[in-house]
Amino acid sequence: MNLRTKQWILLALMLLSASLGAALKPTIFIADELPAVDLQTMVPKAFGEWQELPGTLTQVINPQQQETLEKIYSETLSRTYVNAQGYRVMLSIAYGKNQNKGLELHSPEVCYPAQGFTLNDRHSATLNILGKTIAATQIETSLGQRFEPVTFWTTIGTTVPATTVQKRLVEMRYALTGRIPDGFLVRVSSIDKATPNAYAVQARFSNDLMQAIAPHNRPRFAGDFAMP
Repeated sequence: MNLRTKQWILLALMLLSASLGAALKPTIFIADELPAVDLQTMVPKAFGEWQELPGTLTQVINPQQQETLEKIYSETLSRTYVNAQGYRVMLSIAYGKNQNKGLELHSPEVCYPAQGFTLNDRHSATLNILGKTIAATQIETSLGQRFEPVTFWTTIGTTVPATTVQKRLVEMRYALTGRIPDGFLVRVSSIDKATPNAYAVQARFSNDLMQAIAPHNRPRFAGDFAMP
């Protein structure tokens, strides 16, 4: 291989490296390409056997954590729903326009212990949403005599990653196109000492909720594969 050929190869590698470097520094928010998120209108107050229970108190968050959450989340929604049997389910949805590293949605595995809860158990789970499955996580938490099982999942763009590795791969895929994904964190919980019962009710609630959300919005809440 002569010197000129080596120089051309070196130049090509330098150009490729520069191109990849630019691609890995995304600048386009996919949220700007989509309709604006308005959780108050996108999430119905009544659906299936559930209706909102107004006037319920929300958990107090310390000022330092509140400041962090305001940097991460573009919009949040917290509601309590009740059915005819009086069973209450708490729904919390957090939306973040920018899912770049450092501004990622905070997992309940972090938020609950930060508020003094004990994390008693954690395991991966799957939810049946409109006849298809999505990956979720279930944790069992307690604070004194308050036992609160929690089911939650996250979306990156319109993908529900099952693992941290999958999440990073999705983020890299977006980065290679110069785009920054948005994301949702959907958390469903209930105060119930019978953890298996709580998870079963939460799964049913989650399916009913996605059924009630407008079809064109479902992929943002539960991934492409939650579409009918």
